[in-house]
Amino acid sequence: MPLNTLVKEQSPSYFKQKPIMEDTQSYQKKAGKPGNILKRIPLERLMDLKVDYAFKQLFGNEKNKEITVVFLNALLQKTGRDQIKDISFTNTESGGERKEDKQSRLDLLVMTNAGEQINVEMQFTNEYDMIKRSIYYWAGIYRGPFKQKMTYSELRPVIAINILNFNLFTHIERFHTTYHLYEDEERLMLMDTMEFHFVEMSQLIKDWKDDKLAPWNGVLARWLMLLGMVDHRNDEVYDDIYRELEAVAMKDESLEAHSNTGKN
Repeated sequence: MPLNTLVKEQSPSYFKQKPIMEDTQSYQKKAGKPGNILKRIPLERLMDLKVDYAFKQLFGNEKNKEITVVFLNALLQKTGRDQIKDISFTNTESGGERKEDKQSRLDLLVMTNAGEQINVEMQFTNEYDMIKRSIYYWAGIYRGPFKQKMTYSELRPVIAINILNFNLFTHIERFHTTYHLYEDEERLMLMDTMEFHFVEMSQLIKDWKDDKLAPWNGVLARWLMLLGMVDHRNDEVYDDIYRELEAVAMKDESLEAHSNTGKN
């Protein structure tokens, strides 16, 4: 079954007064029934693209590489990174150097034409410690290629993108936040080799309902709303998003070309 598919920095005083906190409120897992997606497919049969298999088939498939590039560029434009022209899919195992070290299976790991490694994690349910987990994955990817006789200058940037189907931050109302290493007072970036993105789908849907999100004006909004249109965890299918994306797809070639995603 082939599948085809700003942040403003806070002041230093903000970070001193309010450390980043996760929202650890528990919730019930809710099962969903796989279906199909968008454009002349019955609304009740839409697939939740956030579930593991669908997400990997959509963005981790060599046949769909061009849409993965579009999606990543839409995310990374927030931090001013150069446009990605091409990617290659790499090994999705990340872990320690010794046998007893924890091994982790990554959702999607790509190398860009500029030598940057990008890990994309789709977290459907809250397993908590998400921030530490993302840093752990980042560290494994960053040191992974380092071999004997290599110099530290050969280590390449690693960008961690976490798409979350739950609330993580309790005091930030933006659906897309990014984090780097900065000097505390002058706000100078220490290096560009560490970058973390967190996308909270629940905040995205809230912005949509509050008319703060315009898929007509933003590629990122379109693709994220495609991911958020069906939410099996909360037993939700957003028919208003479905209708608007159906109209947008007529003008967005990348979205239209993959609008029959998930057809059995």
